[in-house]
Amino acid sequence: MAVSQSYQQELVDAIPIPLFFLDINGAFLGSNQAFSQFVGKTDDEVRREGVYRLLSGEQADRHRQLDRTLLDNGTIQPFEDDALGAGGRRFHVVYRKALVHDGAGEVTGIVTTMVDLTDLKAIEEALVASESQKKAILDGFPGMIVLFDRDLGAIWVNDTVRRSVHMPIGRFCHEIICKSDQQCAACAVPKSVQTGEVRIGIQQIEQGNNGASLYYEIIGTPVKNSSGMVESVIVIARDVTERFKLEKQLRHAQKMEAIGTLAGGIAHDFNNILTPIMGYAEILKLKMQQKGFADESMDEYLGEILRAGKRAKGLVEQILAFSRNTEQKESPQHLHPIVKEVVKLLRSTLPSTIQIKQDIDEKCGPVRVDPVQIHQVLINLCTNSADAIGEGHGVLTVALKKTSLSGGENEWLELSISDTGCGMNRELRERIFEPYFSTKEKGRGTGMGLALVHSIISRHDGRIEVESEEGAGTVFRIFLPITEKPTKLDHIVSPEQLAGGEGRILLVDDEKQVVQVTAELLRSIGYQVSGWTSSIEAIDHFKENQGEYDLVLTDLTMPHLTGTELSARIKQLRPDIPIILFTGYSERLSREAAADAGIDEYCMKPVSLRELARTVSRLIANTH
Repeated sequence: MAVSQSYQQELVDAIPIPLFFLDINGAFLGSNQAFSQFVGKTDDEVRREGVYRLLSGEQADRHRQLDRTLLDNGTIQPFEDDALGAGGRRFHVVYRKALVHDGAGEVTGIVTTMVDLTDLKAIEEALVASESQKKAILDGFPGMIVLFDRDLGAIWVNDTVRRSVHMPIGRFCHEIICKSDQQCAACAVPKSVQTGEVRIGIQQIEQGNNGASLYYEIIGTPVKNSSGMVESVIVIARDVTERFKLEKQLRHAQKMEAIGTLAGGIAHDFNNILTPIMGYAEILKLKMQQKGFADESMDEYLGEILRAGKRAKGLVEQILAFSRNTEQKESPQHLHPIVKEVVKLLRSTLPSTIQIKQDIDEKCGPVRVDPVQIHQVLINLCTNSADAIGEGHGVLTVALKKTSLSGGENEWLELSISDTGCGMNRELRERIFEPYFSTKEKGRGTGMGLALVHSIISRHDGRIEVESEEGAGTVFRIFLPITEKPTKLDHIVSPEQLAGGEGRILLVDDEKQVVQVTAELLRSIGYQVSGWTSSIEAIDHFKENQGEYDLVLTDLTMPHLTGTELSARIKQLRPDIPIILFTGYSERLSREAAADAGIDEYCMKPVSLRELARTVSRLIANTH
């Protein structure tokens, strides 16, 4: 009998999982070696302390109740529970209980086995945590994340998609992302499935009936099986509308800057062409008057030449303003006096079929602006609005108020001009600020008005936005940063027509025709003029004859020596002589640079005889 029991014990000890035996009264009978190692105690110690108290502590009664259930029913399901092992370490185990029978089939006790699930439980919890983290990341992503099958039907979507698409599972890519009934031909998603490569693209998505568009960056990443075949595709789509708009604005600004640089150079050459045309026309009129030659037809022809020249001069001034080449006279100003002045002017010029409304907040704060340029902006925009209304009845509204822009702490002034005119489609809205682009019939516009407006507002650190729909009118909104102290508006005084005088003038310009016509204009009103087309030869001549001259008139842009360099050298030789800078292009010449070079006055090409006479006479008189 003893040999048999020893043999049975060896068999039990060979089992690698912990197990123990109880009799039908719940008394501990024995265990295997794995159980003794698990609890760190011998069978005698387990018997004295109680097996369930060792394993479960306060939960011992629960195990005893399960044993009674087993004895009553003959079977019980495995269950999971914690168990205390050696050293107080806690394990997560699966308990399996079964009845033990003798040779006659009578129940003699219960055998309990314990399978340690601690490592598996840790792995399971890690997987659950990982799944939870993954879900949090995917659902927290602000864009759309979708898993599509090869046919681009949705298998899985994140919460962003669930919130925007009803019952998205099974829907196709174009239905979920583009909200379209048809697949997009240029979309990155089908291309990713077809090529098996990651594809990235920008998709324009129409929203509603107002023509507004959203722009989505779409990334298609194919998922391949072990054979390298594409089984599905993961698509990430996020709204990049704001970034797209900013990039578009940057490209537009760069294009405008490049065009501005080119326009400034053209304006410079154009001024040199206009100068002799207008100058000789004025000389002819003056000669006819001096010699008593009266011819109404001739006088009318010369008048038309001068009027056309002045129109061309105005266009050049617009080009120069657009290309940032005109001097800005900015100061803190309240805009409401300028706005009211423009509205008053409009009432007398626009047809009575157009009703003008104004909503002006006089307490919205000052902005740092050039009042003349802001006046020009208002006239341009209001004239455009009137043209959009046309010959029918309509309303033009000018409003001024304080506002704030998203993402900034500074206060802004909003100047808006709205009309009930014909409106514009999206293609027109995207092009209206381009130079020389005009929707008006030939001869009615230069195409520079809105380009000039955009340039002026940009130079004042402002923003301009346009909202328009075909048949529903247009709103231009101008935003300018509010500054602190305002200053009073300067009154514009009309120049007086001054007579000529006496004196000798050194004239320097690299354009021969400009030298000829300017010299002739000055001679016609009494001055002696020495004209030079080379700045080097002019300075050499001045060194030898500096005492003979009363004034120097020089161009700015010349080879060898520029106007400022020539002026600086002349002032070194004779500091008291007045110098006029005669130019049509002064991009890099600031007041400080001009003062350092000794320049006393500006005279912009093409200059009129009245302006030239007044400036020369005043400077020469001040030196005597």
